[in-house]
Amino acid sequence: MAKIPIKPIINTIKDHAPRAGKFIKENWKEVVTVVERADAVGKRVNDYRKSKKAVKQNQGKMHFRKARYAHYKTKIMGELDNKKRRELFQYKLEVEQFIRQIKNEEDNELSVKKPIHSKRTKKWKEVLIQIIDKMKIKDYQEYLMLYNNPNYECNYFEGYEGEVEKFKRIINSDDYEELHNFIFSKTGKSKSEIEKDFL
Repeated sequence: MAKIPIKPIINTIKDHAPRAGKFIKENWKEVVTVVERADAVGKRVNDYRKSKKAVKQNQGKMHFRKARYAHYKTKIMGELDNKKRRELFQYKLEVEQFIRQIKNEEDNELSVKKPIHSKRTKKWKEVLIQIIDKMKIKDYQEYLMLYNNPNYECNYFEGYEGEVEKFKRIINSDDYEELHNFIFSKTGKSKSEIEKDFL
């Protein structure tokens, strides 16, 4: 590791710091004005970059997967709690398809791009894990609500009425082992936790 020469830096500070301090003290109004203007210019540059990115995205110049990733991170991931199972399942399928596309591109292109593809795959896999975990949590919660109240109106399983009917049949059969296995297969919760909640 290279050594950084400290002595010249200290000497420069010793030589110029008193003069700079004196200049700032004498011209503090002008210095404040310059700093404020520099801040305003910085904000304008930042706004310009953001608007240019939005224009690119709107004109379709941004790659579709990249735009979808931005949409997932900014909008969808924050609203997973409010989604129904079919919407979560659709997101899961879409993300899995994106991961397969990246894998195919990686197989068809040069190995030089492998780090780029693996980085993209990793980002999408993080999104997929969040979606799958949210599905499991919500499934478990809804099954528990249905178990405790047979008259519970379950909007979350809209489109999955067959699953609900199967679950109710298992409840009515009083076969707790089958019930626990069903919940385990759908949610992946530990058997001890399931046995505790579904008595």
